[in-house]
Amino acid sequence: MNIVIFAGGSGTRFWPISRNKYPKQFHPIINNQSTISLLANAAQKEVGWANLYFGTTELLVSLVKNTFPKIPTQNIFPEPEQKDNGPAVALAMAKLAKLGAGEEPVLILWSDSFPANTENFLSSLRAAATRVQENPKQLVFFGETPKFANENLGWFTTGKEVDSIDGDKFYKLAGFKYRPSLEDATKWAKDGKHLWNTGYFLTTPNFVLETIEKFQPEVSTLLKVITKKLGTDHEVETIAEIYPQMPSIHFDNLVVDHLSPDQTVIVAGDYAWNDPGTLYALKQYLQEKDEDNVCKGMVYPYETKDSLIYNFVNNQLVATIGLDGFVVVNTPDAIFVCHKDDIGKIKGLLGEFKGTELEKLL
Repeated sequence: MNIVIFAGGSGTRFWPISRNKYPKQFHPIINNQSTISLLANAAQKEVGWANLYFGTTELLVSLVKNTFPKIPTQNIFPEPEQKDNGPAVALAMAKLAKLGAGEEPVLILWSDSFPANTENFLSSLRAAATRVQENPKQLVFFGETPKFANENLGWFTTGKEVDSIDGDKFYKLAGFKYRPSLEDATKWAKDGKHLWNTGYFLTTPNFVLETIEKFQPEVSTLLKVITKKLGTDHEVETIAEIYPQMPSIHFDNLVVDHLSPDQTVIVAGDYAWNDPGTLYALKQYLQEKDEDNVCKGMVYPYETKDSLIYNFVNNQLVATIGLDGFVVVNTPDAIFVCHKDDIGKIKGLLGEFKGTELEKLL
């Protein structure tokens, strides 16, 4: 079995902590560890460093190497240009197939989230690998038992139970909804029929490539041009020329939407999985109670509650009065203040930086 961790995102919703050259997945935000380190250390215990791969951008290759010096250079798959996660996964599948691992199970992980209960997760992983080894033409999703009514995640609706392997239960995929209403999320968190979508999945490279060839022939044609040059002196220049011609498409639209019901299944578990997608979501993960403040650095939150206040500037105090539900981040070159209800607007804010003198802060 192989594991690929994708780490190419810039972590926009974590700005100004996260920057293009040093995105959030590399920051020690969880108990002084980064989410990518938590993932990689758990993954290598199962498959070893030799069978662990990273998909990332050319900008972040050195950062990956420095963070994980045991990773062979050839196990890092750089993208010359970001094209959403569909082409990134497709390129990784093509490279693994070229290495002779086309029929071997491969686990896809995203570096900005992590399962804290690695024992439970690895148990489900082994069970899922058993299913895929028996039938390589399927995709196994990993569903997390919901902890609260989170309307900012994707949710699975589970169908009938179809299998149980060493205590890990598998269900038909009856439906999927990304970012449901709070009303629906509240009901789903309690009904026992819904799971959070971790975004992790297990399949085989050949199955992904065959699905792309059947339903996305233009993408498949480009992949085949690249594949012919993999392992040759022309690999890098070919990827640099052909990959930018790929459409910007999500993996769900590239592959998942084309799969039949008997080609997908969900393994359910309690992995203590979390995706701190925004700074306020990080606060929710670290808090004990909703009204708690989560602070870092030299901070004095007077009559303040339900807020995240991070100060990265030495010998400078960040003091607040009367804040309720705010995010405050102080860095040497930027100060960010936002109410939790407006945290989703950060992409719009940063979009206005592009093409201006503020772009250097991205």
